[in-house]
Amino acid sequence: MDEFSKTEQDYLKAIYQLEEKTDKMVGITDVANYLKVSAPSATEMIKRLAKKKLVEHKKYYGVLLKPEGYREARFIIKSHRVWETFLVEQAGYQIDEVHEEAENLEHSSSKRLVERLYSLMQFPKTDPHGSEIPAERFWEVETITHDLNQAKVGYRYEVASLTQEAKDFLICLNQTPPKFITLTSVLTDGSVIARTDDDARFVIPHFQKKDWQLTYYSH
Repeated sequence: MDEFSKTEQDYLKAIYQLEEKTDKMVGITDVANYLKVSAPSATEMIKRLAKKKLVEHKKYYGVLLKPEGYREARFIIKSHRVWETFLVEQAGYQIDEVHEEAENLEHSSSKRLVERLYSLMQFPKTDPHGSEIPAERFWEVETITHDLNQAKVGYRYEVASLTQEAKDFLICLNQTPPKFITLTSVLTDGSVIARTDDDARFVIPHFQKKDWQLTYYSH
């Protein structure tokens, strides 16, 4: 994050959010209005971003994020939403108090810090306002992979791999192999109930626990 200024990040985030509302290039005037700056100021900054190969700028047409600009925009959005979640869940803030704090923190936080907070909070799907938190990782934290026998109730895990037997079992349940699961309870025979991020729930038999390899992100 050190290579981008706060202003550059604000522009990248604005372009990203405007792109979500259209299927064509974003107009410079739209960017200027979104950020409450003049059109000449927006044009100058977008030219700077284009020189850094963060955006594609076509005169009279507008601007689009290039892959690196898109990735940075996604990170700054993740940073904001992770901080909002942390402030509400861990620091006792009210929902209507967190936006301005997160606006400041999102720019001063390293990718490593944001990813550690994200893993510490067990990879929340959404922020307190219900907005989706980007799930991609921007810093590789230490990971631990093990099967379901070592998993703990209440923890959210990334599904690293499944055996064919586990995949076939899910097909029988009409369940798509999930990217993440949360263990909600353990039954008396050792089977577990898992919940996916879209709130689907199913039982994983005790004899299939070794068929599920799960990744946990240490703090």
